[in-house]
Amino acid sequence: MTGPWKLVGVLMLALVSVSIMSAAPAATPQSQANALGAAATAPGDLKAVTFTKDVQPIFQRACVQCHRPGSAAPMPLLTYEEARPWARSIKDRIVKRQMPPWHLDRSIGEYLDDPSLSDDEIATIARWVDAGSPRGNPADAPPPVNLATLGEWVYGEPDLIVEMKKGFQLPAEGPDMYPSELVDPGITEDRYVKWVQIIPTAYCCVHHSHVYVTIPDDAEREGLGLSMGSNLEREVDLIEYAMGNDADIYPDGVAKKIPKGALFRFAPHYHPWGKDIHDRERVGIKFYPKGVVPKLVVTSHRLRTGVGNDWVLNRTRVEDLLLRKGYPLDLDEPRLPVGNLLDENTGNNAALLSIPPNTVARHERFYPMPQPGMIISFQPHMHFRGKRMLLEAIHRDGRREVLTDVPNYEQSWQITYTYKEPHLFPAGTILHVVSWHDNTANNPHNPDPSAWVGYGPRTMDEMGHGWTDIAWLTEEQYQQALAQRAKKRLTTTTSSGQR
Repeated sequence: MTGPWKLVGVLMLALVSVSIMSAAPAATPQSQANALGAAATAPGDLKAVTFTKDVQPIFQRACVQCHRPGSAAPMPLLTYEEARPWARSIKDRIVKRQMPPWHLDRSIGEYLDDPSLSDDEIATIARWVDAGSPRGNPADAPPPVNLATLGEWVYGEPDLIVEMKKGFQLPAEGPDMYPSELVDPGITEDRYVKWVQIIPTAYCCVHHSHVYVTIPDDAEREGLGLSMGSNLEREVDLIEYAMGNDADIYPDGVAKKIPKGALFRFAPHYHPWGKDIHDRERVGIKFYPKGVVPKLVVTSHRLRTGVGNDWVLNRTRVEDLLLRKGYPLDLDEPRLPVGNLLDENTGNNAALLSIPPNTVARHERFYPMPQPGMIISFQPHMHFRGKRMLLEAIHRDGRREVLTDVPNYEQSWQITYTYKEPHLFPAGTILHVVSWHDNTANNPHNPDPSAWVGYGPRTMDEMGHGWTDIAWLTEEQYQQALAQRAKKRLTTTTSSGQR
């Protein structure tokens, strides 16, 4: 994967008149809530709804993984006694589709671990609340949830758990903190990661946290993707935690690689939140069996919106980057030249956001894929003014395909949306990420609509990261993957026809 990455980087397009999609604007949370609320209380709907028969099965499927004792959720919802005092609040949150947290357009794509409620499930809970939240017959209740099956590790017990040795003491008040701690995980041979998860102890104050794999000097670097995406020159970004983004799991035959002798660097971002607390994080890893070498290695890409879109704002900075790269730039150029090539991290360094007071600002990023790739997941990352983020593929023939649209983004739930079947694209496909930031009084999370806001690492600054996990393929691997998918579709179609 080194050759194409040395030659091809981020395509910087300024002044490109592009329509995101011809569909109508995304529905607002309030319009969705009004529609669902009306459906829930439609005249003539006389069906009796009770907790034990109708509501508790929904809670067991979609809620109690978080809403149980010992978790970060504010209250458990395992029993009627626990749920009943919160009935009105529950209706309000689920009708607005704020809970369970799943803030994307559900009509686009299919995803793993989708906890979202159907319209019928939402209507059922709303009718239960409107009817006075009756308990119902205890005999109708489903069997109690086995709490042992709701372990803290999302995908089961890991093979390796590595914990901070000391952790960090966080004050009740003060500026954001960006410490790091280096830990030896004791890995004595190259291992490949099937899934990985971070668990903090100070949920309140961990804005996000990375675990980086520090590569030994004598390790083989080929195929690690160093200096690509969010990887550094000597470190691989193993995982990023944020509330709602607990674990990353990869398709069969796909992995992140940890070389023998590597160290783990915990790199959290803390935002003090009103109480003194100590954070000591753990990372859990499930490996492929020893001796199994997956064909594909994943790289996490931080596609920052703002590259090339703010030519006036960025001009001096981008010109300097281009000149340092040896690009013959006319300093009187009226616009950013189309076709400039910068490596991805240099392009990230050029990204800026400008969010004026009392406005909804839109920024974008165009990233041409330098070789065939498998798009595994997408995670929007913005702060308090984040409103919406969209990922689409612009195919080589100009056709546009929206992969994920998150119109109801919430800073407190930075969810990773993992595709049920990863998207497969050839080299030259452009990944287009668009972010919207709502810096108006209509945004209930906005600390100050009168302030200009720009890019920055603090929680009170803003970001526009479209985190995208990509497994890169050779042309031969790409053609093989296409053939396998065609065969799978043919088999599925034939089987369906026989039935």
